[in-house]
Amino acid sequence: MKICMISYSQYEYDNRVHRYGESLIRRGDSVDVICLGAKEQPSRGELNQVQLYRIQSRDYNESSPLSYLTRMLKFFWKAGVLCTRLDREKKYDIMHFHNIPDFGVFAMAFPKWRGAKVILDNHDLVPEFYQRKFNLGPDHLVIKLLRWVEKISCNFSHHVITVTTLWEKTLTGRSVSPERCTVVLNTPDPELFKRNEQALPVKSSGPFRLSYHGNLTEIFGVDLAIEAMPAVVKAFPGTRLHIYGQGKVKETLSALAAHLEVADAVVLHDPIQRHEVPEMLKQSDLGIDPKRDGVLAGEGLSSKCMEYHAMGVPSVVSAIPAATTYYSDQLVTFFEPGNSASLADKIIMLLGNPERRSAQVKETLRFSEKHHWRIYEKAYFKLLDMLTGH
Repeated sequence: MKICMISYSQYEYDNRVHRYGESLIRRGDSVDVICLGAKEQPSRGELNQVQLYRIQSRDYNESSPLSYLTRMLKFFWKAGVLCTRLDREKKYDIMHFHNIPDFGVFAMAFPKWRGAKVILDNHDLVPEFYQRKFNLGPDHLVIKLLRWVEKISCNFSHHVITVTTLWEKTLTGRSVSPERCTVVLNTPDPELFKRNEQALPVKSSGPFRLSYHGNLTEIFGVDLAIEAMPAVVKAFPGTRLHIYGQGKVKETLSALAAHLEVADAVVLHDPIQRHEVPEMLKQSDLGIDPKRDGVLAGEGLSSKCMEYHAMGVPSVVSAIPAATTYYSDQLVTFFEPGNSASLADKIIMLLGNPERRSAQVKETLRFSEKHHWRIYEKAYFKLLDMLTGH
């Protein structure tokens, strides 16, 4: 089967797009990805047989909805021209679009007209994303427009995928019928995330290594983790928080660590590619998922937390609705969303309790067996076969 994916992201760092690509290649399919690239990267590339077409770079410094929208429009105009040209040559069976934004799915108009089946994959709910990113109310004209765009984008697509049952409920309530919507959790690929069963993180005394990897924007609460570090370091001297991510906010986070006099305890790294994450997590004693609650944030699961589970790393997790829906108190240690003091207390409690950390590790194995990528992979393959009649 021939599949083309379009994503306004860098393939090497987008775990969801990357995971689909790897799975399809293993199945024997042909995969092209139209995506963003770093300024120094060539426009054409290949990663594990996935063909990459990097048509634009991105600076993560949008200050207004207009600047954000302008860059997206430029990308999707170029993506539409390219995928039309490629489809004339290759005749794709499946066009798989990864939002944000929703309207980018219309870049696939020619392949759809020619006969390809179109999937819209909702990584985020765009109206709620704009509400959060630009502090807009639900009745703002822009938000109403985005809800309309979401609906016509879903109607244009043959099928819609989303990442949690909470977002599925929202989408089926306003934009798509339930029979055309499927949930695919952000579970890690076990081919890559292979835990070491002999190296359970039950260290009884410090110093400890705490880890966070992923997006550094406000919604993910990395500043809360830094604010928790003075109390953590006081309780366990020498403990370090290792943060892996990108964006100009790194300067703000570094300044915050210096202001709190924990600059030595907070180590800011460049982002790492997907194949580097498992080895990094093997060195971690505790994973931190400090995501804030509220519009958009509360109903989305962080893929990093799923990766903690896959690698058997105990974790402290914000008690947002999505997390409390999928995770139990035995699996993770919850803290009050947005409360850095609560986060510090839970980190200190868990680091001082090796028995509880060991119990969490055992529970992560049970969770990973239930929410296994192979299960969602089979559901995705079944969907492709159903759409194409193969």
